[in-house]
Amino acid sequence: YPLAEDYATNLINKHAEGFLREAKQVDKPFFLYLAHTAPHWPLLALREDIAHYKGRYDKGWDAIRQQRFDKQKALHIIADTAALSTRDANLYDWDSLSSAEKQGWSRKMEVFAAMVHRLDISIGSLLHTLEANGQLSNTVIFFLSDNGAPAEDLRKWHLGNKTSTGPVGTVNSYESQSKNWSYASNTPFKAYKDYLYEGGINTPFIAWYPKKIKGNSIKEGVGHIIDLAPTIYALAGAQYPTQFQGVQSNPLPGKSLLPVLFNEEGRVQRDEGLFWERAGNRAARIGDWKLVSTWPSYTWELYDLKNDPTETKDLAASNPAIVRQLENAYFEWAKGVGVVDFKVLEDKEP
Repeated sequence: YPLAEDYATNLINKHAEGFLREAKQVDKPFFLYLAHTAPHWPLLALREDIAHYKGRYDKGWDAIRQQRFDKQKALHIIADTAALSTRDANLYDWDSLSSAEKQGWSRKMEVFAAMVHRLDISIGSLLHTLEANGQLSNTVIFFLSDNGAPAEDLRKWHLGNKTSTGPVGTVNSYESQSKNWSYASNTPFKAYKDYLYEGGINTPFIAWYPKKIKGNSIKEGVGHIIDLAPTIYALAGAQYPTQFQGVQSNPLPGKSLLPVLFNEEGRVQRDEGLFWERAGNRAARIGDWKLVSTWPSYTWELYDLKNDPTETKDLAASNPAIVRQLENAYFEWAKGVGVVDFKVLEDKEP
């Protein structure tokens, strides 16, 4: 198992806290972008952190997913009327696994949870450093994930059988939670990272600034990572440069989240919509309507995310006009940003 002083999460945080102490010395505004690697695979955690979660996942992914779904409704994270998304047909049947297999799979999630546990400790340590420096009350903190839980099975896709030579969680292991546990991590949504269903792109976002942001509140407004830069410029009262070092700047595509964060509005006003493309997978969202297609299919699916946030009912056949509207908007966006048809890229593969 890794030593605490060598563990990446601790090391990254150590440097971040050092930066905060340096910032205090110069007494100027600072910006810290802190991108932890945890809990990305390979699964690796401190022995003492893993011990906290021993036996926690022995119920299996189906039971854990249902348990989390019920809790999400109780906490009003998701609407009471929402349905749990359809079970992935490729998952293993937990009850059909042997005792040894169940133990091995449970251990994977115990290590994953331990990685999140250490990440949580690191954020708490940052807050303590800010407080000790007298910076906490005037610091805005945004916390978010980059994408949904992963689909990668390192044993099958990344030569894990050759690379992994030790028990899961140790420095000689090379493991991932794969679709089976990601199915629980992505509760209540379907699909995974790389896919453009909500399970691939819907991630948590926490904003903290007690002076202006009301605590213990949930906003339903839709934001995107492209909104962070406009939000930070607005917070700082700074002007986005039209040129930088002689290079013409591209316009910022996002919107400031401040009206939503400061309780002035319920959601971001974005009539033009949001669009995604990843390895041939495509999506467009305008208001509560979302259009999705999954490579290699070019067929569009349509979902009403207000009434069906977990994408269980494809309404494309009964709403052709809405499909055309979102499809036209998607292709206009794709042309503007230079999206290349994935089949063209695939055909060029050696």
